[in-house]
Order: sequence, then structure tokens, then C-alpha cells
Amino acid sequence: MKIQSIDKNFTAQSESVGGLKYYTLPCSPFDLYGVFYEDKTKRFVRLDSEIAYKTSKSVGELNPLTSGGRVRFATDSDKISITVKYKDKTVFPHMTSIGTSGFVLSENVGDRSKYLYSFVVGHFSNEETVMNDGFTITKTLKGGKMRYYTLYFPLYNDVEELKLGFEENAEVDSGYKYKDVLPIVYYGSSITQGGCASRPDLMYPSLIEKWTNIDFINFGFSGSALGEETIIDYISKIDCSIFVCDYDFNAPNAEYLKPSILQLYKTYRKNKKDVPIVFISNPDYYWYANGKERFNAIKKTYDYAKSQGDDKVYLIHGKDFFGKEWGICTVDGVHPNDLGFYKMAKKINKVLDVILADKTANKGI
Repeated sequence: MKIQSIDKNFTAQSESVGGLKYYTLPCSPFDLYGVFYEDKTKRFVRLDSEIAYKTSKSVGELNPLTSGGRVRFATDSDKISITVKYKDKTVFPHMTSIGTSGFVLSENVGDRSKYLYSFVVGHFSNEETVMNDGFTITKTLKGGKMRYYTLYFPLYNDVEELKLGFEENAEVDSGYKYKDVLPIVYYGSSITQGGCASRPDLMYPSLIEKWTNIDFINFGFSGSALGEETIIDYISKIDCSIFVCDYDFNAPNAEYLKPSILQLYKTYRKNKKDVPIVFISNPDYYWYANGKERFNAIKKTYDYAKSQGDDKVYLIHGKDFFGKEWGICTVDGVHPNDLGFYKMAKKINKVLDVILADKTANKGI
């Protein structure tokens, strides 16, 4: 039995255009993760806009950039169409348009993810049309039976409106479910936000999500993650399985980082006594003149936590991500390319695997 047959409020509102039925998100039966639609700003955002602007003007302006946003759904349609409205169009010299502004569709096969399409919207390609002032692209799916899909939002663009279109007679249902584990929360710099992955599903939080089938929330804010009390207090009230702290890159220097990260730890532990915290130093250890001092600033907080009997803290040294291959792992000497993100995801995921194995063992699973 479907709830829509009992409560009509759960029936998705749709419109038919050119033989396809379009659904305006958010709506049932689509499952939205990592972002939510905020009525007061009329955009998809990652956290409450008032909290974002209270943290800083730059965090407020970066909040609508939808890094980490995903939609999961199931359909037997032979076609899928995406219509997107942006407030602005982001263009960077060191990132692809797919990474900054595109959407990526993957198919969920069991707990694994299979890449299908990249939707590059706003470039007026031969597969793109304009509908109701939005950019629309239609792709062909396998169809024939119900299949599960995940659609990844852009890393560096806002999204004012998103519509998904399917064949008129196609069935549409909710998506493949994540594991029964609370989301992983990431907080950090432009690297955490996904700069400069070539696709939204190739930044390290997304790679870990694809490998583990565990939900996540991305609070990566380019140049603007400074460990402010406002946002850390907000993050510390989110139910999660693990908190990954990765803002070394945005701290102006080791002198700032040392008291900042200690206060971050104390604020987080005030609200979350038992959630594991993973501290990460930036991956460009060899490039930064004060890389050693910055790492030691983080380690001092890690050591302090250990001295207080906290056995739920972990530390990953940034120098271990790229090693001697640093020169082929970044786009500009700072931001990882896809190889760099893959290496980061592998190292971080090893630590997360240990934490999650311990958590599930303690639950008797």
C-alpha cells in the first residue's frame, strides 16, 4: 500500500510538457539529502541562512552553493529530463563546468554506485533546450524495470529550482535507502566543498558515500571555514555518526589554529559527548612553509582530548595523502584534482571504516 492513496498531501505535484511529466522538487516520492529547500530564500541551502550569515557574510553567501546535495529516486522510465534555474552561473578557470554547475546521475546497484551521465546545463549544447526560463537536458535511461538512481547537485552553484521529468506512463518512487547509520558530517575549506573535482560525485565526501552507502552533510566553505563558535555550535547539534574536521587550510596561520581548534573541540564535546571526531590537516603539508607548525597545532588539541580520556578522537596527517605524488594530485598546487580526491578518500575512509566497525560491534550487529 502507498501512503499517497490515503493522504493526498503526499502526492507529488507535476506538470506535463512534451510527453514528459515534470516534478518540482522537493516533493514526494523523491528523497533529498545534504540540502533542503528554504522558502525564505527560495533556494536550496545547506544550513539555515540566518545561522550562515551570523557566522560570517562569506559563509552566508556560500551556503546556497549545493555541494553535497543529492536526490534519490526510483523509476522505470526510459528517459529522464532535468530542468534547472540558477540565480547566477559560476565560472572558474580551474574547474570544469560539470564540477561547478552540473548535475551527475548514478545508478545504485546494491550498496554500490555506477556513474551514468553528467548534465552540463546552461551551455546551450545540442541536447539542451530552454523551458520556462530554466535550462533543460534530457537523457536516455535503461528503463524496462524499476531502477534506483542518485542525482548529485553542483559543487559551486546555487539552485533556485529543480524539476525532474519522466515519461508520462512511467512509475516513480522513493530511492535506494542509505545504511541505517547516522550521516557523516564534514566541516572544512574549499577542498571539503569539492574544489577542484571535475564532477560533483568525485569530491572526497561523495566518493566515501559511494563506497559505503552512508549519508553525509557537507559544510565545506571556500576560504571561510574559521571554526567560528556560531557554526560549530550549530553543527554540534546535528545527529551524526562521525564528525570530520578539515578546516586547517582556511586558518590564516598556526597561531590562529591552535586556540581555534581547541575551542572547536570543547564546543563540539559540550553537545556531543560520544560522536567520534576525525581531525585532518591540510594535504599540502610540503608546500606550506609552516606545515609542521599547523599540524602540531591540531595535534595539540588531539593530545589534549586523549589526556582527558577521550578515546573517540582520530588524527590524519595531511602529508600522508599525496606523498611524493603531490605534483600530480592538484590542479593549482592547492586544490586536489580527481586523483588527489581519490587518494584523500581512500585514506580517510580507512579511518572511518575502523570507527564504524567499532560502533556496529558495540551495537551487537
